[in-house]
Parts: sequence; structure tokens; C-alpha cells
Amino acid sequence: MKVTQHYATVRAAVAAVILAVSLPLSAELNAATPSGAQQGAVSGAHSAFDGIWRNAGRGRRPPGAPLEGCCSEEGWNDYAKYLQPWAMEVMAKRDAALKVGRPLATNTAECRPDGTPTVIEIPYPFQFLRTDKVTYILYEADYQSRRIRMNSTHPAKLQANWYGDSVGHWEGETLVVDTVGLSARGQLNWDGIPHTDALQVVERYTITAPGAMELQLVVTDPGALVAPWTVTKHFRKLTETRLLEYVCAQNNRDMQVPTE
Repeated sequence: MKVTQHYATVRAAVAAVILAVSLPLSAELNAATPSGAQQGAVSGAHSAFDGIWRNAGRGRRPPGAPLEGCCSEEGWNDYAKYLQPWAMEVMAKRDAALKVGRPLATNTAECRPDGTPTVIEIPYPFQFLRTDKVTYILYEADYQSRRIRMNSTHPAKLQANWYGDSVGHWEGETLVVDTVGLSARGQLNWDGIPHTDALQVVERYTITAPGAMELQLVVTDPGALVAPWTVTKHFRKLTETRLLEYVCAQNNRDMQVPTE
């Protein structure tokens, strides 16, 4: 009888602990998840953004191409108009190495995080997940994701990182995303265009037709650019309904990086 009472006491204690833990967690989830009415409003508004998207594709700058031929991604080919001298030297070294068949590795080639805005360039699918307070962008490549706090402001103090701090809002049917706090370790695109931690990225996503989306991307960096740089990109909606697994391995051989 005493043993039975002992186990009953233990079970009651355990149940109390579980209840104490689960209630705050439940409250947190409820706070993060809109109510049924709110969910309906979120899914109904801007629903054209739902689904799986992909950019127009990735090309490669051919060996021996002049500087003006850079870069591989849509919209970055006029970088010589915007880079400050030190940044231009970085790209000149990349161009010289490419011409002799010994390209210098980029963050992407070495499987470092793509970061913002390079993550926008990747030729793999991505998906918007929208609530009234937060919009997430999930990228198939390397499980990368971005958290955009809606109708919010940037913190007064930021520690620079790969993806920065993003806040967003809706202007009619256009999703506007403002990102700051980006580490100078990042690059503007797959070809390794450099930037500093003063970089600001503003994205304006607009549905232009059923299954078609346009992005106006404005990058401002007083440490690397002579003026704000506007790049226009295009995306198409895919028939796929889920993102697949993609993992970048160490010692990537996607490009011919010298090993000796």
C-alpha cells in the first residue's frame, strides 16, 4: 500500500512539472500563432505569394570574359559603375584569376553561409511563410532561412552577422524588406562582389502576373559603393509543393580551386 502511494505521489509530481512547463510553452505558441480569424486574414491577404518560387536561373561568366561581362547573376553585370577603388581591385584580382583558369574561391564555393543578399541569388527554390507578425523565407539550399519582423524597427545596437536584421511591411501588394547589420564577411552575389558591414539591403517583392514575381533590390554601402545600386530580378512559381533536402559538403569541387 505504501509503495502504491509512493508511486502515486511521484506520478502527481511529474504531472505537475509537465503542466508547469507546457503551460508557458503553450502560451508562447499561442502568442506566436495568430488566432483562427487572424490566420484566415493572413492566408487570404497576399496569398499570391504562397507556393514555391525560383529565380530565373544561374549562368557562369566564361573564362577570359572582360570585367564588363561579370557577373553570373541577373542584374549584377554593371558592377564597375558602382564599386569603390578598393572593391574594384578585389574584383580585378578575381577576373585575372579566372582568365588563367585558377578562379578564387567565393563563400558559396567554400560552403560558407550565403548570407544576404547572396542567398537571394541561389538558383534553388524558396518559400514564404507568412503570419501577421513575422514573415519567414525558407530556402532549399542548406536549410537557410530568414526571419522578417513585420511592422517593426531595427534594434538600436546590432551585432553584424551573415543574414542581418530584417524588418518588413506591406505597401499594397508589395512586400518591402529592409535589412541591416550584415557582416563584411558576406558578398553581394555568387561572384564574390565585396561589401562592408555598412551595407543596407532593401527588397521590394511584387507579383506582376499569375506565377510571376519581380524583385527590385537596392543595395547601399558607403564603405564599398559610390552610390546606391538597384538590381531587378525575376522569379517564377514552381509546381512543386515542398522544398527538398540540400546539404553543401566540405571540400566542394563545384569550381576549379587549386589544391597544390
